Amino acid sequence: MFSPLGLTLLFSLSSWVLMLISARPLIAWLKGRKGMKWAPREDTPDSHGAKVGTPSMGGIGIVGAALVSYFSVFAFLISIPWMRSGSSPGAEDLFIFTIFPALVGLHALLGYIDDHSKATNHGGLSSKAKLLGQIMLTIGFLGALMPLDKTISSLMSERADSLIFSSWPLLFGAFLLIIGTSNAVNLTDGIDGLAAGLSVQVAAVFGFLLLDITVDDPGIYLGGAATYFWLCLGGACLGFLAFNKHPAKVFMGDTGSLALGAALGAGAILTRTVWLLPFIGFIFFVEMFSVIFQVLYFKYTRKKFGEGKRIFRRAPLHHHFELGGWSEKRVVWTFWAVNFFTSILGLTLWKMGILPRFP
Repeated sequence: MFSPLGLTLLFSLSSWVLMLISARPLIAWLKGRKGMKWAPREDTPDSHGAKVGTPSMGGIGIVGAALVSYFSVFAFLISIPWMRSGSSPGAEDLFIFTIFPALVGLHALLGYIDDHSKATNHGGLSSKAKLLGQIMLTIGFLGALMPLDKTISSLMSERADSLIFSSWPLLFGAFLLIIGTSNAVNLTDGIDGLAAGLSVQVAAVFGFLLLDITVDDPGIYLGGAATYFWLCLGGACLGFLAFNKHPAKVFMGDTGSLALGAALGAGAILTRTVWLLPFIGFIFFVEMFSVIFQVLYFKYTRKKFGEGKRIFRRAPLHHHFELGGWSEKRVVWTFWAVNFFTSILGLTLWKMGILPRFP
């Protein structure tokens, strides 16, 4: 049997190589599409005007490389006699293999629809339409998991009532978390390399915790499947960074950010690392709350004083620092460093047992 380190390398390196190989053809294909006009987001600083013509939708490569790598590696492992537990995977095993990647892939499709609409001058999906799509996908994901409650419980040493599917309040909390992280990563993806680099850090943490959140058979437990797919996403994001670092040759767009965000929240739930999530996704949450506080404060001051005021020069927070004179590289490297520190802190607290496994 492959060691956890061997499996980590197998999943992550395969998607990394696949992303590196496919990136240039993908960029050429995106640039060559007729009727597509690539422009930066409207809410970005004026300096982002230099990014006109840089294609978006690079998330096709990230999610595509991760999916191909994930299923190819599992097919390879299943084909090896000594890797099998004595019988071929059943329908339930295949469902556990695919439910998490399906959630990520469908969020990528939702993001693709939005990106394509913007690039063809149709304005993109409205915020309500995008949110409705996220709600439907999240409900479908959690609803599909509920029948597995008893099966998963029998495979774990914990009691059945420790699972989110056994408690409506926890189920609702899981719903809000996936919606929230999907939007958090989407808001963070507004500057070259930032979201992709942070996603690599998240994948590294999941890989580090591989021994704690899996069982002997990597295909039997949802947390194991989510971890291995996150390793594929992390490898793909690392390869994507070679083309997304400043000055970026391609952006992931909503195709990538919505998918990675959904993977962040759902992955934390399935691996029972929700209390670790604020540490490993610290910058994602800071970016999201900077937008929330900015909007709320503006509305409050406009109602109270007749004129809206802002906390930040512009939200999300990375634009605040850009308008303050920081270069994109300085913002990205600083945010990466902060998130790396909080991730190490979270891992330390986790290994010390201070952060409980939840749910």
